[in-house]
Amino acid sequence: MGSWLPLESNPDVLNPFVHRLGLPVDWGFCDMFGLDPDLLAMVPQPCAAVCLLFPSEKISKPRREEFAAKAAGQPPVPGDLFFCQQVDGIGNACGTIACMHAVANAAASGNFALDPECTLAKFIEATKATPAPPDRGQALLEAKELQEMSDATAAAGETEGAGTDDAQNQHFIAFVNFNGMVYELDGCNTHDGVASPVCHGATTAETFLLDVAKVVQEQFMARDPENVNFNLVALCKTE
Repeated sequence: MGSWLPLESNPDVLNPFVHRLGLPVDWGFCDMFGLDPDLLAMVPQPCAAVCLLFPSEKISKPRREEFAAKAAGQPPVPGDLFFCQQVDGIGNACGTIACMHAVANAAASGNFALDPECTLAKFIEATKATPAPPDRGQALLEAKELQEMSDATAAAGETEGAGTDDAQNQHFIAFVNFNGMVYELDGCNTHDGVASPVCHGATTAETFLLDVAKVVQEQFMARDPENVNFNLVALCKTE
């Protein structure tokens, strides 16, 4: 298979994909219209994850350098946190990986159960024996069914400029509430060649959106304050 196509950061496009992955029908992505508390209060609850599309040119490199300098101070990564590296050759799969991170960890946190026969559950099970992020990334690179599903979703997107094309300096990551901690899951966030989650500290179901908003404002938007090309969607119970 060739390089993956970029997904569009749009619930109307992402939801058919994550439901084909195995997300229950009463959950889905919703638009987030801003990071002010009043706007965050409009997001349906419970909310298990947030996916962020951001302009990466001024942000990704300094953030990754900063993390590399602080990696030794990070807490141990929970063994049951699902995390996948965006390996070389996989192309514009950051949107797919962000969706997988959001759904897999929302399920692992007990928000819902994945059907063992669904595509994502099968991938998680198949990579349990080799859960290291680069190994999972290589398995994803070779996952023909997942790429076909993702590319079909990408082809359905019609909004110009809303895709997650890394070559166009846009990147898609996920934040999850896992074991009462905010984890940033970026498959490209590598240190010594291995990607790793970033822990941003404690959270609760009630404060998760506020805690994510603080990270996004201070560590992403503040690095490119004039840029309006930030987009967020929240994974929520919708019914």
